[in-house]
Amino acid sequence: MRRATLPVIGGLLIAVGMGRPLGAQQRSSLDVGVSVVRFLDESTTVAGPSVGWTSTADGRRLFGQLSVGGVGTFDGASGSAALSGGVRTPIVRRWLLEAAGELFGVAGSSARGATTATGSGRIIRVVGDGGIWARGAASIARRESGGLPAQAVEGGLWWSWPRGRVTAVLIDQQAKAQLFSGPTRDRPIGTLPVHYQEGAIGARLEGDAAAVDVTAGVRRDPGALSKYEPTFSITAAFWLTETRAWTVAISRSPPDWVRGADGTQWLAVGMRFYEPRPAIARSGRIRPLLSLGGGGEQHVIRVRAIGAQSVQLMADFTDWTAVTLAPAGDGFETRLAIPSGTHRVLVRVDGGRWRPAANTPAVDDDLGGRVGLLVVP
Repeated sequence: MRRATLPVIGGLLIAVGMGRPLGAQQRSSLDVGVSVVRFLDESTTVAGPSVGWTSTADGRRLFGQLSVGGVGTFDGASGSAALSGGVRTPIVRRWLLEAAGELFGVAGSSARGATTATGSGRIIRVVGDGGIWARGAASIARRESGGLPAQAVEGGLWWSWPRGRVTAVLIDQQAKAQLFSGPTRDRPIGTLPVHYQEGAIGARLEGDAAAVDVTAGVRRDPGALSKYEPTFSITAAFWLTETRAWTVAISRSPPDWVRGADGTQWLAVGMRFYEPRPAIARSGRIRPLLSLGGGGEQHVIRVRAIGAQSVQLMADFTDWTAVTLAPAGDGFETRLAIPSGTHRVLVRVDGGRWRPAANTPAVDDDLGGRVGLLVVP
């Protein structure tokens, strides 16, 4: 491979963006900072300002992600983009089938652009709060040496809890790599088939205003100078406000033969905008269930919200004043005087947004939002 410094940095940005897991919601984030990159094959280092935008949407059937990034150095600038998406559908109980595609492109001021198209299929088995999956993928990359095919077979598992997640993945990858010559390795002379296996374990741990993502693994490549190459990444984010955080990241990556990126070590420091702090994101994933008990003038309102630390309620019968519910068993409850009839109610979990309970009918309110309906006999 050549030392295509600027396009490689652009590819590195996309690797960072695509490494973020999809969530069951729409979200975007903007990263602005400074990156320092050391190229393992050439022992050279470059540094410069960097920016990246990632927008993700994930429903129960359709999902997608768009990532755009760029880096500037004293020698020029580079930019890259990746668009991915797909569809998933249940096939039998707790089994899902997923089809996806990705289009990746990179261009720089000192090197030609390159594109890679990937199609994949994955089968998923959900087990409790986790699951296992198997995936097959095929890619075609367009570079100086023409079309370069690649194929991969993967398997993995994950397990989640309210404040964390662990994952593991094994991959068997086959691809064609470009060969270059010259002092800066910028003249293509042919291609070389590569075949390697890679395994990695990852974890994400969350507090209320901080999160750490850690991944560590090893690649076995009999055709490389080093038969075994370590790979790791650590990213820490510390939220200053509800949607702004300081970020620090360090990583070591072997060559990406599919996209054509060199092996690198890198350090990035910056600020992330628009991504909600973990406590708010967790509250959005909790499904509050509202129930009513008691009789007469006083009723017991109970909200079951697994994993929540606090629950508030406001309604027309509280004059839209927030009422904090007390923990009780596996839920939260309070006793209020509620007249018979249909009432409008909202709940808030762990300081997140106000919303209808998951089991109450929802209608438009007078302010452009949604409100739940509670019928009291």
